[in-house]
Amino acid sequence: MGNRKKVIYLLGAVVLVTALFFIFYFVKEYSGDQGSEHRKSPQVQGKEPRPKQIRIVALGDSLTYGRGDPKRKGYIGLVRQGMQQELKRPVVLNNYGISGQRSDQLYKQLSNGMVSRSVRQANYIFLFIGTNDYRKTAGWNFRNINQQEMAIGQKMLYSNLEKITKKLRQQNKRAHIYILGLYNPYTENFYDAVSAQVIKKWNISIQEISEKTPNSTYISTYELFNGISKRKYFSDAIHPNPRGYYLIAQRVIGELKIR
Repeated sequence: MGNRKKVIYLLGAVVLVTALFFIFYFVKEYSGDQGSEHRKSPQVQGKEPRPKQIRIVALGDSLTYGRGDPKRKGYIGLVRQGMQQELKRPVVLNNYGISGQRSDQLYKQLSNGMVSRSVRQANYIFLFIGTNDYRKTAGWNFRNINQQEMAIGQKMLYSNLEKITKKLRQQNKRAHIYILGLYNPYTENFYDAVSAQVIKKWNISIQEISEKTPNSTYISTYELFNGISKRKYFSDAIHPNPRGYYLIAQRVIGELKIR
């Protein structure tokens, strides 16, 4: 009887030790898995999802609208295609270019609900304005330029661009803004030769605004059409044809900071 009790006690002890061993093992394994998962989760949460599509907004006049291009793509349509090829993602373009628009009118346009909503959602903003400011200041007389009047117009453009860029930054603090300078279409001999120097001065003001604007890039177009056949690259006195818009688009694409 005594030996039987000893055997029972011994078996019970073995069972108890075995049970404790398995309990300790599983608790340790479970705790280790949980700790590992907890350490990894912040890394997963920290990754920002890659946007499925890129949104760009184009603001300006007939050069942004695409006048002179039968397909109305203009420079910005070609830029959109180039960005899409580079980024391997859809690029959605909202083109708000209006023929004849000046900088003061563009500033008012930014208060339009549809335009401001597109600006807020944009990843990139393109601004190409000032040609009609120049033409109005010159009184549409490009054979006899009044330099004093043009200096006044330059200051007005600077003031309007300052208001435009500030409003754009209020509506969208993160989008990169590309500001294009003016080119000189008045290259024929019958135009006042001083036009070239005046446009250079206006471009200095445009560049200064770009340098003052956070996350902004100035893109020069001034020299694109110097010394070339105007008939080959223009559809009329000031508007490029598809070949001309291609030159502008290539210059812009070369300056893009995209990812």
